[in-house]
Amino acid sequence: MLETAGSIERKELAKIHTVSKPTAYQNYLLGQHSLSVADLPGIRRARKFFRAALHDTSEYASAIAGLARTEHLEWLLTARGDEELLLSAEAHARDAIRIGADDAGGYHQLGVAKLYQGQFFESMEAFLEAESRAPSHADLMADHADTLVHAADPILALDKIKRAIELNPLCPDLYWWTAAGANFFLEEFGEAIACIGRMADQAKAGRLAAAAYAMLGDQRNAKREMRRTLAIYPDFTVDDWLKKVPIREKWKMDMFRDGLRRSGFR
Repeated sequence: MLETAGSIERKELAKIHTVSKPTAYQNYLLGQHSLSVADLPGIRRARKFFRAALHDTSEYASAIAGLARTEHLEWLLTARGDEELLLSAEAHARDAIRIGADDAGGYHQLGVAKLYQGQFFESMEAFLEAESRAPSHADLMADHADTLVHAADPILALDKIKRAIELNPLCPDLYWWTAAGANFFLEEFGEAIACIGRMADQAKAGRLAAAAYAMLGDQRNAKREMRRTLAIYPDFTVDDWLKKVPIREKWKMDMFRDGLRRSGFR
């Protein structure tokens, strides 16, 4: 593990030599740090830092990929289904690939953008390209696992997210959220709830928690999570949400819908 961490650190430090101004790299690192807590203030703060980095060095692939990441995270957390955010994320990802084709960042963010656009094959193809360039990058591994949850294989997804957590034990909430999703679709509802319990901000996964409790027959906790979610997203409805969430297989969609309905969502 230390060898892997050292390899990643060397690759990150090597990027300094490709950036014309040290302040650009500093702003990039501040942007990355701001994403350690995936909430809207942190995401928007990160975007400012990435833009500041690009003000100093316009052809900075890692900062452009960072902008793409802020856009897909904002899409995820606001739950509005804003297509413009995903289109912008894709455009930034492709710019990052054009500038730094040997770097994993652009392919990584293209994979995420394609996932949330429901283009599963293109997403998995981009993740394979990214992992060929950075096979032990924990954030990349975690997002690849998320694609596998939605697209194809929750068993492989769970293996991959466990490996990502091993590489990054102080991981962001998104890792545990992904692990919860994989467990949910494996019908390990108690494990899904336990993973959500590891999140610093559990409200982000309130819909999934409500569905998991409902599938266990725990109506008291299911209703609690349902009410907490509606306090944040008062306009939430099951059918509208499932139109936005990219789930490839009908049985997964049906299971999630069933859990949400059982918990009391309309």
